[in-house]
Amino acid sequence: MHANGIRMEHTSEVVAEGRLIGVESYPQRAERWTEIEVSGMLPYSADTPIELAAKIDFFDPHLGIVHEVKKSVAKEQAHIAQVQFYLYVLRLNGIKAEYGLIEYPKLRITERVSLTTDDQQQLESQIRKAHALVQQETCPERLPVSQCRSCSFFEFCWVGEE
Repeated sequence: MHANGIRMEHTSEVVAEGRLIGVESYPQRAERWTEIEVSGMLPYSADTPIELAAKIDFFDPHLGIVHEVKKSVAKEQAHIAQVQFYLYVLRLNGIKAEYGLIEYPKLRITERVSLTTDDQQQLESQIRKAHALVQQETCPERLPVSQCRSCSFFEFCWVGEE
């Protein structure tokens, strides 16, 4: 749905809570850094690039540091992949993107994320797989409801089915 322009983040209480935690945990940032949107193109075939887009919580352009705030009480591989994707899209645009910091205010920890050549190759492979999935004629099966509760598309996919 996201690939077809259907966005649900504006209706998600989970997304709103995450933004509030970021603002309350780091109030001084609003004066120095802002949320940014950036896009880029990954070659897919000779004539079909894959359009990429990212919305980054905070970016320090002087130091080239991506900041991502998570409301989670657990670190997840998906958080690292998200920041690596942001670094990748910034670099596609020729923007200095040295590394990322994932900040977990509830855990009071910060994790540094880099993007190596191997990470980039793996990321490009994952993007191409996701693109192939989006191009299919039919939708894939839904994930189990237990994996979907915090997704901004939850109500769209599971309304009336719980």
